Amino acid sequence: MQFLKSGWQASTSWHRNITDIKGFNTFQRIYLVVIMLTTIMAFIYTGDYSPAGIASMLTGLALAFYLILLASGRITNFFWGLLTTGMWFIISVHNHLIGDMINQAFFFVMQFVGMYAWQKQLVKQANQTMIESKKLSRPKIGFSIVGAGLLYFVVLAFAKGGHGNQYYLDSAQLPLGVLAQILATYGYFSSWIVWLAVDAVGLLLWWNQIQDGGMAAIGMFILMIVKTINAFYGMYLWAKNPQH
Repeated sequence: MQFLKSGWQASTSWHRNITDIKGFNTFQRIYLVVIMLTTIMAFIYTGDYSPAGIASMLTGLALAFYLILLASGRITNFFWGLLTTGMWFIISVHNHLIGDMINQAFFFVMQFVGMYAWQKQLVKQANQTMIESKKLSRPKIGFSIVGAGLLYFVVLAFAKGGHGNQYYLDSAQLPLGVLAQILATYGYFSSWIVWLAVDAVGLLLWWNQIQDGGMAAIGMFILMIVKTINAFYGMYLWAKNPQH
């Protein structure tokens, strides 16, 4: 519990958040501004001033900080992750995407697990501010694929039973998201490869919601584009910072 407590304090510390944000390089600052402007412009363009539309915009703004801090290996990403996943869950409820609801609920809980795991690893490292990435072994790769496949069919059964939208596609988000989040939580480089798969599913899912006139769908589709770009950026940064 000590690592969870200290991880919570580190990730929610305003001083540490401000320090990490001030430490953004030129690319990250430009990237942050682009994400935020795109989110605000999408909100104005769609004219969706419903609670779901406002939640979509706020999610995008919080997501901007979450993605950059996560890619940078900063523990403060979990504070922004809590904000992002909480608001994303609300939007999924409005769009009746059962798989995505379960997905975001899982992500919300995993922010606390991440605080514990990252703080524990940072204590072991000489570098106390940025987590070092690890390589996933072949046996673990096989176990991960089998586990994600089994979870997919479980979620699919729930989604069908709950009469959710796009349940075949929607159900793929949770197993992929679970795998990506667990790998990211324990600092594995492979997490970014799985995040790309998660984002690909999300792009298709929210594009279909746009066609069906889903609430806040355009804003969420733009957020998925941003997440996809960030997955490539995170892959680049974590490849440069392997575990010694």
